[in-house]
Amino acid sequence: MFYKEIKDLLNSLNSENIEELKPILTRKVNEQILKMNDDDIPDSELEDLCDFFIMREEFRQEARKENSLIEGLLIENFIKAFDKFMDEINNKEYISDAIELTNTAIRSIGGIARGYRIMKKYASSKDRKSLSHFIELRDEFYKQLRSYTSMGLYEEQFVVCGLINVIKFELEEQLQEHGRYVISMLTDHKAKRMKSLEEFEKETHLEELKIKMRKEFAIELQRRVYLWNTLTTKLHDHYYLENLYEEEYNKL
Repeated sequence: MFYKEIKDLLNSLNSENIEELKPILTRKVNEQILKMNDDDIPDSELEDLCDFFIMREEFRQEARKENSLIEGLLIENFIKAFDKFMDEINNKEYISDAIELTNTAIRSIGGIARGYRIMKKYASSKDRKSLSHFIELRDEFYKQLRSYTSMGLYEEQFVVCGLINVIKFELEEQLQEHGRYVISMLTDHKAKRMKSLEEFEKETHLEELKIKMRKEFAIELQRRVYLWNTLTTKLHDHYYLENLYEEEYNKL
C-alpha cells in the first residue's frame, strides 16, 4: 500500500490542505528515496539521512565529470554474456524461451512495470512470440539493469550476481521439469494410459510443442545450463574482477 498512499496524497492535494499534507508527503518521499519504511524513525532523522544521501549523489555526480568513477563495468560485461547466451537460443529458434527468460530477469531486478508495458503491447498480437517482441523486452531489461550503475559498485555486484543465480536456477528448473512435462503430454488422462509417439504425432499440436517433446530438446536444456555457467563464472570470480577494474583504472 506504500505506493498507493503516495498517489492518494498527491491526488488529494489542493490549495486548502497543502500545508497540512506537506509533512506527510515529505516523509513518504524521504522513505521512498532511502528505501526505509520504518515508523520508529522520526521525521527529523529521515530528513537528515535524506540530506546525506543527496549530498552523496552530488559528490558522485561531480566525480563522474572528472572520470574518477568506474561505473557499469560489471553490468556491461554481464550484458555481453547475456547477449551471447540469447544469440545461442535464438539461433536455434527458441524465441519464446528467450522471451520467457528475459521476463524472469527483468522482474527479478525490479523492472515489472517495464516488462508489463511490453507484455501489454504484444499480448493479443500475432507477433507475441516474435524476434521483435524479444528485442524490445531485452532493451527494456538493459535499461533497467543500467539504472543500477549510478548506485555504486556494491549494488552493481549484488544485482549481477543475483541475476546470474536467478537465471541459473530457472535453467536448472526447466531441465528438471522437462521429464515430467514429456510424461504429462504423452499421458491420455481420460484413458489413464500412455500414448504412443505415433498417437501423439497424429494429434494437432503447435510446432513449438512438438519441438519441446523431442529428445534433442532435453539435450538443448542441458547445453543451456552448461553455456550459462561457462559465460558467467568469471563474473563472480574475485581474481577476474580485480583485474577487470585494475585494467579500467589504468585507462583513466
